[in-house]
Amino acid sequence: MTISVYRVTAVGNGEEAEISMEISNGKEVQQIKGTVSAAMFSEMGLPLNLRSPLLIERDRCEEILRCMKLHSAVKKGISLLGYARNTARTLSHKLKMKGYSDEIAEEAVEYLKEKGYIRERDDAFLFAENLARHKHYGKNRIRKEMFAKGFPEDVIREALELTEIDFAEICVARIRSMGGIGIFHHTEEKNKAIPALMRYGFSYQDIREATAILRDEEE
Repeated sequence: MTISVYRVTAVGNGEEAEISMEISNGKEVQQIKGTVSAAMFSEMGLPLNLRSPLLIERDRCEEILRCMKLHSAVKKGISLLGYARNTARTLSHKLKMKGYSDEIAEEAVEYLKEKGYIRERDDAFLFAENLARHKHYGKNRIRKEMFAKGFPEDVIREALELTEIDFAEICVARIRSMGGIGIFHHTEEKNKAIPALMRYGFSYQDIREATAILRDEEE
């Protein structure tokens, strides 16, 4: 079997290199063409302007193919991030669903994290703020939503520990949407309201503080 690189072309304003290879077993010839980033290409040690086909070993061929797949996964990841914010976990899952191997998907995601395309800590604070301010969720519900969204446990913990959200005030807004402090004036309604508030993620302490605020407003 012979493997040769027969063409290398700079594309994408020099940000990428298109590599054309030919694999022959003496009977059949397979042609492969793909792109890699300029940084990947510079590490390969291939000449940019080939005067004649360059014979390479199988290992080198496999590395070029791996770089082609990785570059493709990175570009797909950037495209997906253009539609919506993604955590590393969700983006990795989406890339795997697109047909990339586990190894390539995870390596692409790590690259995108290093380059700042994925900013989980910033996104975690924004996500927590949005759930609290606009959906009136308590801390426990936000924690579950963030975990389901794919945020790592340490990022979730940091976002919830450092946030300046007053969950008692958020609980006040939730109680108002449920009918106001009047629902606590009747035992049956109160017994329904407290479990409901806890499902929204509020603690007993949040509920006590929220009802105290609302009772003070009544006076």
